[in-house]
Amino acid sequence: MNKARTGAALLSLSLDRDSANTLQAQLLAQLRRLILDRMIAPGSKLPSSRTLAEELSVSRVTVSAVIDQLISEGYLEGRARSGVYVEAELPDQLPEAQSGTAASVDQGGVDILPEKAPPVAPAPLQPFDTSAPELTLFPYRQWARHHDQTWRRPDAALLSRVDPFGWPSLREAIADHLREWRGLPCTVDQIFITSGVVEAIGLIAATTLSEGDEVLTEEPGYAVLNRAVHHNRLVSVPSPVDQQGFDIKTALQTTPRAKAAIVTPSRHYPLGVTMPLSRRLELIEWAVARNAYVIEDDFDSEYRFQGQPLPAMMSLSNQDRVIYVGSFSKVIFSALRLGFVVFPKSMLPKVRSASPQIDQQASLMLQPVLARFMHSGDFAIHIRRMRRLYAKRQVAALQAIKLHAADLLTVDPVPA
Repeated sequence: MNKARTGAALLSLSLDRDSANTLQAQLLAQLRRLILDRMIAPGSKLPSSRTLAEELSVSRVTVSAVIDQLISEGYLEGRARSGVYVEAELPDQLPEAQSGTAASVDQGGVDILPEKAPPVAPAPLQPFDTSAPELTLFPYRQWARHHDQTWRRPDAALLSRVDPFGWPSLREAIADHLREWRGLPCTVDQIFITSGVVEAIGLIAATTLSEGDEVLTEEPGYAVLNRAVHHNRLVSVPSPVDQQGFDIKTALQTTPRAKAAIVTPSRHYPLGVTMPLSRRLELIEWAVARNAYVIEDDFDSEYRFQGQPLPAMMSLSNQDRVIYVGSFSKVIFSALRLGFVVFPKSMLPKVRSASPQIDQQASLMLQPVLARFMHSGDFAIHIRRMRRLYAKRQVAALQAIKLHAADLLTVDPVPA
């Protein structure tokens, strides 16, 4: 029965070669939609990549790339010497997904030789410093050009009272970036510019939560985030993570009345595991049922160097229960101190009314510069370059461990 149903569902796949989206992006979006709508039942086996490629008249490479991406996202699972199956452990009720899909992103791009960086004072060596991206290959010349063009003849609006939500052009650039890289169809109005995760938690606490509310956090987790929770007079309740990250079922055994959960689903900090689709959906269902919120801390998902970055958890639901928090400090450089929050549309009136009383900390000097950096394409070029660099460095680290510490360390490579 499942085989017949799967075959019928796959017949609905239709690829438009005149579309602006690539065949790979179209196939990825349609297969994901069939699984979420249960047109392909959980546990069903998919045809081979060769068979699908022949039926759709596309290359086998295209089909294989889509299948690998869906396995990474948790929609499919590969079984050795058996094939590829739809993940069996999906919740009974799936939240309605938002319309809109991520545009295809060119993973290759054009190799641009890194320019010579300006002299930087040597800092003490910090091997594997989790808070510091590589700085020597940052495009300082382009950044300086955008800074000069912004402030040599500044926009008159920069010298007057600016929207409390932040510089409009930067919010527009972030919205475009999230649609293309994270599969998150949000609007400019939903984005609030912050100085980072600490201000983001304060903003969310002031507009969403009440003093003394219990907030589920990951253990181990980001110490700075936990301090921000306590600073805003909320009660942080750490919940141990396992090999699949945060588990709402485990957390609720000790804290059934929590009003929010702060998670890092795309890449857990600091363990690096990815939360599977089933747990993401269970977390959203809990938030909807308990009138609670999921705070999705997406600190550096752009640096996933195998396949496309995973779709944001916020893109899985129309239920207005997920708040997305992003940062540029881990992607560009920590001194930038710029981040953002994407609020559900239903929260916007409350956030807008509270914003005049909130002390904005994000630098207005840098917001228009970052906006130009993103709109010009320099930001995307930098990300692609760094993804290739980090992928090579991981290979080098794995080879060194195998050579020098195979008897001491067992390494499970992660794609980010």
